[in-house]
Amino acid sequence: MTNLLSKTYADYVQNGFKRCEALNTDKDSNVCFFNISAFDLDFLLAESKEVLHQSEQIMENMCEYMDSFISIFFVNKDGYILKEKKCKGYNLDFGMNLPLGGRFTEKFNGNTSISTSIAENRPICLMGDDHYCSCYHDYATLSAPVYNGGEIVGVLSAICLKEHASSYALGMIASSARAISIGYEAEKINKAIVEKNKYESAIVETLTDGVLTVDKDGFVTYLNQVGAEILCVNREKSIGKHISNVVDFKPVVLDVLKTGKGYIDKEFLLTNAAGIKIHFIKTAVPIKDGNGNVVTVVDTFRKIKRVNKFLNEMTGAYANFNFEDIIGSSSKLQDCINTAKAAAGSLSNVLITGESGTGKELIAHSIHNYSDRRKQPFVSINCGAIPRELLESELFGYEPGSFTGASTKGRIGKFELADGGTIFLDEIGEMPMDMQVKLLRVIQDRKLTRVGGNSVFDLDVRIIAATNKNLLDLCKKGIFREDLYYRINVLHVNLPSLRERKEDIHELIRHFIKKVSNYLNKTVNDISPGAMKKILSYSWPGNIRELENAIERAVNLCSGSVITENEIFNNEWSINNAATRQAEEFSAASFETLSERDIEPLEVMERRAIERALSISGGNITITANMLQVTRNTIYNKMKKYNLAE
Repeated sequence: MTNLLSKTYADYVQNGFKRCEALNTDKDSNVCFFNISAFDLDFLLAESKEVLHQSEQIMENMCEYMDSFISIFFVNKDGYILKEKKCKGYNLDFGMNLPLGGRFTEKFNGNTSISTSIAENRPICLMGDDHYCSCYHDYATLSAPVYNGGEIVGVLSAICLKEHASSYALGMIASSARAISIGYEAEKINKAIVEKNKYESAIVETLTDGVLTVDKDGFVTYLNQVGAEILCVNREKSIGKHISNVVDFKPVVLDVLKTGKGYIDKEFLLTNAAGIKIHFIKTAVPIKDGNGNVVTVVDTFRKIKRVNKFLNEMTGAYANFNFEDIIGSSSKLQDCINTAKAAAGSLSNVLITGESGTGKELIAHSIHNYSDRRKQPFVSINCGAIPRELLESELFGYEPGSFTGASTKGRIGKFELADGGTIFLDEIGEMPMDMQVKLLRVIQDRKLTRVGGNSVFDLDVRIIAATNKNLLDLCKKGIFREDLYYRINVLHVNLPSLRERKEDIHELIRHFIKKVSNYLNKTVNDISPGAMKKILSYSWPGNIRELENAIERAVNLCSGSVITENEIFNNEWSINNAATRQAEEFSAASFETLSERDIEPLEVMERRAIERALSISGGNITITANMLQVTRNTIYNKMKKYNLAE
């Protein structure tokens, strides 16, 4: 060390000598350490593929213009030679072996510009005896770091005879290394941007909404495939064109560019040049620069049918039952099911008739689920349960501010929600006459206009109606339109009453006992012969609904595993039979019209039922209320009304 420091050396040279002294480096060594396998070398080359690609042309140019250089290297931060270019100054007398994969280490090579440049983090030139090992004393080595994000990834290095080293050679090396760094970082940033764009585009392409972006001048900068399909345009041909040249209707997004005001979930009904109506929900968001100027608009939109389908799924607007859910094997029921299955295969309107509680809604669900529309909406509405003044807006929807109390955003109607599927109009016999006229027009035209609106919406809806009334008789009385009756009564399904298919009662009871027992967590599993006899002797004016309620009550009261006569209320049924004697003579299949003389007023039947219940209970109000399934207060009020003594 004393001899080496007999002249004044730069600090970085002295630091290198000290490191070599500490490593016991042999001054006479001229070996480039090589112990890397082919596999490991391939790994290092693959790891540095991008930076080596950036250095390729630069190293070629340096060899072309720097006659004095023997070789130029790219060496990674760990000292491994990953690329070498032999320059014009190279000759066969050059005695150093510097193979690809060889490693510069101060243990074997002493200090060189390669190790010193990495240690000092700056361009370095070592001349002659600036090198610790004597094999480099006739040479100059020059190196400059190559960076990625401020971290050294390697060095660009050159070697030449020291007398050929020019004053600007290190500057050339430093500039070239910087060029590699800039190119490498730029390439990585570019790839990251490309990958980010691909990633974001992939995300947008997975959306089920249409996405469109336009620049400040209205030119389309992006359009996903879903959006192109909704707008009926070619995606590739649309990008780069002005939006007005893409769609053949007035683009509403231009208003956003003009006003700078966007909107959220706004409904639009447009018709293109081919006469195709495009009905969708749109959201337009203007993107502004720091000065408040609109630079782009992001427009997302979806077909109204998708919105309606989502709404239907959230609100349960789908059919829950199938024909397999219908209990019973009687010939009358099977004939009814066969008729309903035939109706399911048609697009014609269906009218389901039958007494209350016979299962008309279940048949309607089953028809829908058996039809080609099974995957489309099934929307149900009870025409008798909605106030007269609200029925039109419920069926057909309304525009914002159409009437007092209307939503400021408007509302879609049941018919639009059912578009593509089925609408079930239950208790259609309760529909007011003025609504019957409007319904008839919708059925005939297959179009509707919302309350307070002007837009005409096309409809594709299959109608199933149901009633427990004789609609033909209502037509004769002038309270139901005959033309509407024939419109909805294209296919007719008539459900038999329970008393017409008493052979199904055993099967129904077993089903209800199992269902109710599971629900109530009880172990009731059968019914006694005596209780069954009572059930079979009853007329069941409430049909299946009444039977199910009776079984539920019996299971609740049953203390064992078998329902007995004690859980079946004979007295109550006797009262109901008296009140519904005329229903036994009613035929749901023929709907024969009864004369007014055959009809007993409800108040007369009610009074008679209360009198008989009081007589059976011995005047006990609690027992009387239980038998008639009403509250004690109701019995007191009725007794006062009919002047019945306590």
